Amino acid sequence: MSSSKNNTTYKKTSFLAGNNSEFINEFYADYISDPQSLPESWRQFFEGLSDEQKLIHDDLKGPSWSPEKKNKKIKLTYLNEKKELDVEKKDINSDYIKQATKDSVRAIMLIRAFRIRGHLISSLDPLSLLEKEEHPELKPATYGFTKKDYNRKIFLDGVLGLQYADLNQILQILKKTYCSNIGYEFMHMGDPDEKTWIRNRIEGPEKDIKFTENGKKAILNKMVEAEGFEKYLAVKFVGTKRFGLDGGESLIPALEQIIKRGGNLGAKEIKIGMPHRGRLNVLANVMGKPYKAIFSEFFGKSSNQEIGGDVKYHLGASSNREFDGNSVHISLTDNPSHLEAVNPVVLGQVRAKQFFHHDSERKKVIPVLMHGDAAFAGQGIVAECFAMSGLPGHNIGGTIHIIVNNQIGFTTAPRFARSSPYPSDVAKIAQAPIFHVNGDDPEAVVHCAKIATEYRQKFNRDVVIDMVCYRRFGHNEGDEPSFTQPIMYKKIKVHPTTLKIYSKKLSNEGLTSLEDIENQKEKFKKFLEKELELSKTYKSELKWFEGAWSRFKPGLGKDKRGVSGVKKDKIIKIGKKISKIPSNFNTHKTLKKIFDLKYQMFDENKRIDWSTAESLAFGTLLTEGFSVRLSGQDSGRGTFSQRHGVLRNQENHDRYVPLNNIENSQKKFEIIDSLLSELAVLGFEFGYSLSEPETLVLWEAQFGDFANGAQIIIDQFITSGESKWGRASGIVLLLPHGYEGQGPEHSSARLERFLQLCA
Repeated sequence: MSSSKNNTTYKKTSFLAGNNSEFINEFYADYISDPQSLPESWRQFFEGLSDEQKLIHDDLKGPSWSPEKKNKKIKLTYLNEKKELDVEKKDINSDYIKQATKDSVRAIMLIRAFRIRGHLISSLDPLSLLEKEEHPELKPATYGFTKKDYNRKIFLDGVLGLQYADLNQILQILKKTYCSNIGYEFMHMGDPDEKTWIRNRIEGPEKDIKFTENGKKAILNKMVEAEGFEKYLAVKFVGTKRFGLDGGESLIPALEQIIKRGGNLGAKEIKIGMPHRGRLNVLANVMGKPYKAIFSEFFGKSSNQEIGGDVKYHLGASSNREFDGNSVHISLTDNPSHLEAVNPVVLGQVRAKQFFHHDSERKKVIPVLMHGDAAFAGQGIVAECFAMSGLPGHNIGGTIHIIVNNQIGFTTAPRFARSSPYPSDVAKIAQAPIFHVNGDDPEAVVHCAKIATEYRQKFNRDVVIDMVCYRRFGHNEGDEPSFTQPIMYKKIKVHPTTLKIYSKKLSNEGLTSLEDIENQKEKFKKFLEKELELSKTYKSELKWFEGAWSRFKPGLGKDKRGVSGVKKDKIIKIGKKISKIPSNFNTHKTLKKIFDLKYQMFDENKRIDWSTAESLAFGTLLTEGFSVRLSGQDSGRGTFSQRHGVLRNQENHDRYVPLNNIENSQKKFEIIDSLLSELAVLGFEFGYSLSEPETLVLWEAQFGDFANGAQIIIDQFITSGESKWGRASGIVLLLPHGYEGQGPEHSSARLERFLQLCA
């Protein structure tokens, strides 16, 4: 054999030497007996060895003088000759390889089970109301492991960040990752990249929850403020409704983390929507609303004398916060008592703000929605918003949802409030990852907030944090919860507060002392005393028609009238443009006739029809510097085949929108065939109109009576938002109806109700 051939053979088979030998032997034995059991890359490698297979096989057999063992026949296929030979393989090798293979396969099955089911036995409930039984799929015995197998090294090939580990180590990592104070649900997701990202973000020996000394002190500070504020209100305003956050105080540092991490990842604005529980705390400790302003509302002073006002736990606010040199504008949207109705309003505002910021990547404005557990599971608008989240006309690049899971709805226990194990299960329709977390572990809650923000900014999709906590004082502060939940409230009565638990943890770590924390609490209390005194003379600076709407404010007792009307030659010019279809666009022959007739109207000075007049109204606005957004069910074509605002190429389904082809300097006409929803879609469009006064925003009911499905938005936001919150909106509702032989069902939008609301 020549020297070069020897070298080639050595290069091809040198992996058998030294430390690699046993590892590669196992793989090659698997390849001999069952090539399909190996990954594609290894199969290709061994197939490429060709003539050298005999050398490797001899190496596997060992020397001829080795002691005789009971032999077993295996098949060795020479790829170059396609010839089968019977060869001998020692039992000791065969048994070892079998065992090692079984160990690896079973270990991977066990790891996968923890990824899917680990959350079921996580320590999520601060009150430990239900005893959790270990799930059979999480028991090593289910996969054939016995106690004697626990110390044997198992090959993992990088899974859990390890090449080899014994079962004790594997279980320790799995239980710490998936069954401690956080329960991750993400294996229902379809996108492999997203799943892999979450797995890599949370798995492995180096992926523990870690905070710096400053980070822990920042969390502690927010916990002191959150608890201190609620306790102070309880003492000074005994029995007054405030829907306190007592029991869920970890929400406050979690929101701080979203603002901080969001700002680091490019966010300029964060839009918040939330129910009443904890709202005053969020206003004070996250939004920076002056404590004296909140106290003045407890004394009965309206935040604005010009408007009718609303209860204090419905009011919104806005402010600028700075973290790590990044300034982030935060705003909390006003809302009524109708739970979850504010969700689409916030999403619509976000879409408008993204339009304002030219934010095509949807990274600059992040929506954060908070929910109660019973409402999240029970209100259909939640599912409508998830269904809307990925649609082109309503996509806002993902929402961070936080469920403040009090494990109860007013007096209704979870088993009566939902059919699913968790309130968060509805989020699975959007394949959102869900992080269940124990509310008594502020670091775990903040950790979830950090991962959720990173996920949202990377993948532009919805993500849910389900923070399991409790209400310390019942549904509201005048309530007696033990009438209906005696066992729960016996536990709550003796359960230490989250701040007390966290203080003890930091004290044990030597980061601070219980005495220092008591001093910190006392200092904050004295600060609140001063704010209470100042509240007695405090006057609100909230203005009616503020911000983007300030220039539209009418004079006292006067209507503001704009200049309307367009010159005829401009109408004719625009009319011809929107009635002409490009010659290379293959339109349906019936529509071509309709558009030719429309063109004649303008060319020959004929009378125009209703739908053409509507198009002209849009077209003239677009050329005068105003955008137009029209959304509704089948609005592109029009329910009655009257609009044809979007034409389809009959050959390739391409779109052509005549109103976007008037002139180069025109504004955008956005026309959307919405999902089959009235409530969420009108809420979204109302929200858009709140933030974008320069855009004509229209929602079209398919028939006038479909307004019924959106009644909450009409009654609680559109018609009363100005008198309650000083919020203006330019939303326009199109409610087509008419008696055309379709009976009373589609023949009335009940206009008398709208006239009454206008009065």
